[in-house]
Amino acid sequence: MAQFGNFTVDNGAIRDLRELIFLTLFKDPELSMTATPKTGVQNGKKLGFLNQFGDVGINACGCDPSYKDLDIDGIEKVWDLGCWQIAKKICYEDLLETIAQSSLKKGTEVADLTDTVYMNDLVIPGLTNAVKNMFYRLVWFGDKEAKNVADSDGGNITKGIDVELFKTCDGLFKRLFGIIADNPGQKTTIDANAQTTTALQMSKIREKGVAMGIVDNLLADADGRIFDKPDACIMMTNSLFKALVADVRNTFIGTTLTYEQLAEGVVISQYDGRRIIALDIWDRMIKRFENNGTKLNNPHRAVLCSPSNLFYGTDDTDMIADLSITFNEETRYNNIFAQSKIGTLIGEDDLVQVAI
Repeated sequence: MAQFGNFTVDNGAIRDLRELIFLTLFKDPELSMTATPKTGVQNGKKLGFLNQFGDVGINACGCDPSYKDLDIDGIEKVWDLGCWQIAKKICYEDLLETIAQSSLKKGTEVADLTDTVYMNDLVIPGLTNAVKNMFYRLVWFGDKEAKNVADSDGGNITKGIDVELFKTCDGLFKRLFGIIADNPGQKTTIDANAQTTTALQMSKIREKGVAMGIVDNLLADADGRIFDKPDACIMMTNSLFKALVADVRNTFIGTTLTYEQLAEGVVISQYDGRRIIALDIWDRMIKRFENNGTKLNNPHRAVLCSPSNLFYGTDDTDMIADLSITFNEETRYNNIFAQSKIGTLIGEDDLVQVAI
């Protein structure tokens, strides 16, 4: 726990771990706002959808009609679950001469950190937040073939970031990008993403008319059946949303987008009667995980769809597996362990429109 070296023991300002406040704890929306969770699914299990009936109404009338089989178009998707694992250990000696020292037990039990202020008030809440971020990372940014930007065959993952953090499953962005690669009409282009530097990517998206043009095109390009879903919405990066707010304000003087900030980094708004969910966690993960040192990988993104058409699932009874926190009497280590499986699916490929 080397990070505690940044704090002086009993320096008159911090005497107890409960006084230690996480400097930045982002309050992100529940993952279920962006996709639909499924528990108890099995690897290889199929998820089926009825799409639509075939065309009917031929040129005929009178008695003795010719009956034909009913033509029903179906969609079948297969769950592909991968395993994620958390395995961490803590030795009490790492906490000596730090602000965590006051929370240690005494004598023979000094090594046992279970049921201490350190474990209950710092490690467990911090790890809970890390697990939440893990789910966002896997569900949206997962890639079983993830590679670093420095790899010889090229990749999108920032140099120095462990690609094993992404390889559990293919995330929704990878699946969405696959759909628009096969069906270019479902892609709405954001020219600012193609700029050669991060600075240009950020400045070009804020030019007059750009953000409004992107969202107008996104709505115009989309399959109209998307709007039939009661939960249809536009999920977008905060960078695009901020540009949209500024564009509306600068184009229509005296007019601005109204929005509700549910929590830090979570904004709900509307544009042309369509619900918007601005997700700052996407921006943060793109900046951290998809940065080649010169530019970001598609920093501005929007997905027009129904979250009920996007799925993430596990074979467990709960989405988040229980954390096992134990003290090993022999090694004197405190062990933290959790393991489960996760995968993603997109229901009807036609019912998504993606702006990148």
